[in-house]
Amino acid sequence: MSAAPGEVQRIGAAELRAFIQDAGELKKGTLLYDGGQLLNLARYENKLFCEARGSGASPYKVTLVYSDAPAPGFKGRCTCPARTFNTAFCKHAAALLVAWARAPESFAVSDAAPPGAPGGETARKSVKKGAANAQALMKSGVEQVSTLVRELGVAGVATIGADRIEQMEKLAEGLRENRLRRLSARTLDLAALLRGQAAGSAPAARGPQAAAGPPAGARRGALPAVAYANLIADLLLTARKLEKHLAGEPLDDRHVEELVGKTWKASDRKPAGALTLVEYAFSTRTTSDDFVIRESRFLDLESGLHFSEKQILPAFMAKRSDPKRSFAGEVLAGARATTYPGYPPLRLDFTDLGDKRPLDAGALDAVLARALPDVGAALAALQEHRKDVFAPDLVPVAVRIDTLFARGARLSAVDDKGEALHLPDDPALEERLAGSLRDARLRALLGDVGIDAALPTLWPLAAIVEGPLGLSLLPVVEQGAAARSGPLEGSAWNAAAREAGASPAAIALGEVREELADALATGLTGLSARVTDPLAERLRDLRLEKQAALLQGLPQRPDPADRLDDFIKLYQVLEMALVRLAGATHVDREDGAIERVPTYESVAVARPDETLPPDEVARRRAAGAMNRYVAAVHHARYYASLPPGALVGSIFPIWADGTATPTIARTFAPLGAEAIAAAEKALTVKAGRVAKLTAVRVLQAVVQHGGPARAEAAAMLGRVAEHAKDAGLRALARDALDVADSTGPGGAAVRARRAARMERVQELAKALGAAPTKEERLEALKALAELGDLAALPALRRAFYADAARGVREEAAYALAQLGDVEMVETFARMLASRGEDDREAKIAAYALGYLGDVRGLSELLSAYAEGYKPGIVADAIRALGPVALAPLVDLIEARPEIAKRAAALDALKKMDDTAVAGCLLERIEARRGDADFAEKAQLYLKLADVHPHSRREVATAIAAALAGAEGKEAQAAIKAAQKALGVVKRSK
Repeated sequence: MSAAPGEVQRIGAAELRAFIQDAGELKKGTLLYDGGQLLNLARYENKLFCEARGSGASPYKVTLVYSDAPAPGFKGRCTCPARTFNTAFCKHAAALLVAWARAPESFAVSDAAPPGAPGGETARKSVKKGAANAQALMKSGVEQVSTLVRELGVAGVATIGADRIEQMEKLAEGLRENRLRRLSARTLDLAALLRGQAAGSAPAARGPQAAAGPPAGARRGALPAVAYANLIADLLLTARKLEKHLAGEPLDDRHVEELVGKTWKASDRKPAGALTLVEYAFSTRTTSDDFVIRESRFLDLESGLHFSEKQILPAFMAKRSDPKRSFAGEVLAGARATTYPGYPPLRLDFTDLGDKRPLDAGALDAVLARALPDVGAALAALQEHRKDVFAPDLVPVAVRIDTLFARGARLSAVDDKGEALHLPDDPALEERLAGSLRDARLRALLGDVGIDAALPTLWPLAAIVEGPLGLSLLPVVEQGAAARSGPLEGSAWNAAAREAGASPAAIALGEVREELADALATGLTGLSARVTDPLAERLRDLRLEKQAALLQGLPQRPDPADRLDDFIKLYQVLEMALVRLAGATHVDREDGAIERVPTYESVAVARPDETLPPDEVARRRAAGAMNRYVAAVHHARYYASLPPGALVGSIFPIWADGTATPTIARTFAPLGAEAIAAAEKALTVKAGRVAKLTAVRVLQAVVQHGGPARAEAAAMLGRVAEHAKDAGLRALARDALDVADSTGPGGAAVRARRAARMERVQELAKALGAAPTKEERLEALKALAELGDLAALPALRRAFYADAARGVREEAAYALAQLGDVEMVETFARMLASRGEDDREAKIAAYALGYLGDVRGLSELLSAYAEGYKPGIVADAIRALGPVALAPLVDLIEARPEIAKRAAALDALKKMDDTAVAGCLLERIEARRGDADFAEKAQLYLKLADVHPHSRREVATAIAAALAGAEGKEAQAAIKAAQKALGVVKRSK
């Protein structure tokens, strides 16, 4: 509907998106309007006005100005803080337009613009909000948080309803607007925790201080009490600190940055010059209060200090802004910057990037030189850091590590003295570490160290490993992974702490803190001597007399509200005591109980008492009862126990198992001509890529072993590197030749060539990790895959796990399969197993498993085949595995004959080699003849053999001979079917 001159055009609700492009702001505005947050709706000439309730003492004043030239449109004005971002519509302006679209009759017609309305012609010139008003708003916000914490502390969480959680979320929004950044973030985390508990699960939060979700074994809907208590303690301590600040006590600059934030001018920041920086992590993440943070994490090679460069934008602005770039693969030598106040990693703002040069072995040697020498030094750094109650939970470290020890469900990072830091219990971390450590030695981990329950824990972001071609810096997980890892609860963390070797004192103190957390969640009204006396005795056993006395005195205070401050003080003191008690655990590597994992030089496990066959290992892995490293030990033992003749004669399935590759290579290295013959046999099979990849590893082992067969093995590798159609095979063969040649006379040329290729890989990896558009990242991914260099695997894995665009993750999966990344087999198998939950991911996995051709993926492919899931795709994947899939596929059809009745069910057999199909069925005929149900089975074999003329004739001849003279209905039917197959009896039309 057009508007009369000087009036506002009427619009319908369906037209709102035509004027408000930001869907997020429109949604927020709709919620504000629906929640009755708009007051005093008015219209004057071509302007709309209202007041909007906010977190401050006074409502925001909102104006919309309508103009029909050059095209109809509205321009929003508002006195809220979002105006500083120059957005066309803040949520308050969006709410006003929603009101106009839905209920224009509710607007009073005014004779003039309301006083003080932004954009009004009669409004007085706005007056800048003074410091006194800003302080009043901050004080009001602090008081609201104190009230919230007091209410929760006294009454507990049982009475919290959805409406109260919504109020917390609105409070958090107001706190952010009033520059109370830490209170805002923690209040949002608390609301998310309570909302998750009400919904039956705990949501992801922001660090070890908050919970990522209910632990294994926790009941549905159970509140993560430790995470809850940590948040309540942080809110109260922060509020008390800010109360003192608002009363006149100055804040340290680090606390200003951490608690309230500030726009630090260049003159406020400290200069930092002559830096030599190496980026070891790059991330993009969104905070709980809807800010997008893009961050590079650096180590300075001169001082060993950790720095970060951040781009922090509201989510709506991040979509329109150029993202900061990554400096992966570069050394910023002579860089200059200014640093913000705060805690490590110190945030910096570059003034000069210095001279950029490629990240080389010399720079990585310097990283190792600056890394902390051992686990004890890392723990000392954590203890010093946590003396400040407002310091972040985690402190960045680079620490030299000798071994990873796989103990139960958790890995530990062990230094050369046998002292250990624990790694988070995270299957994704195990997978990514495995990808970095296969065929390489771990030298250092870079990341964040903190306390997870009673366990000193390192959240790694990157690893320095030493492979056949030297040192490499590899990403392990995207930064912020610790944000998805919360403390374990109850029996879950008790079991984990004991299994990991935590000290009895640390476990006991952790249990006391957990019981105190439960008491806080229940409410301090119920805190009685029955609760406190047993806990006080346990504190005395730990020689914490003062803390025990404080705890016993709390129930004597009649008003539960008076108990809160000292309760939180006690809880916080016990946390600091826990940090001191939670020293490194020791791993004794000399007592014979530890065994190195052959596939992973830097990983050790507790020595298994028995050697399990591959099928039992696969069963336990699928049940979650065995980690990949223990499985690798069993595989290595089993295959090493087989004589070389058995390995040569059983290329399938042994050579098609990616976990067997290192053992096979070591076994065949000294066999010379016999090894070359076996490798040639594997390379000439039409299908089964992992068998071919194993063949390349065998040839490499022969070359490195030396002897008369070396030249022939090297020549065969050269032919594969030059002529193989498979990009993964070419890449692996090229790497094998480089490793063999790197120590010879041409070693310098090899290293120079590798350095040039690595520079290109790093360039594309940076684009894949940080390019702003999906199209640019896909282009970089395609180029990496076409480059065919195995050094691209870490970047491709990162894209697969972390890219925001599903299309990029899909293409990364195909690229990993193309390059023969056998570390991804179990991940793809799990994706296929979840086909009922995510059909697209399962389809990707089926393609990838077929292309990889690893026998470990066959079981899940056959399961999908039996269900009739994507029969064409799954049949192609099974066929791509080659001969290794034939016998298990026939086993499946024998067990479930109805599968053979499906139109597409036999397609996999049809695409397999006819001689192999005939041979498999003939073996079964010979083995089954004489069985009571042989005649029935014979008809099934004939149906399977019918996919090829050769197999049909061979199988029919064998069945006719086996059943000659047999009587009975089934036998006669089988004989007749065999005769038809041989053309003795005409087939019915």
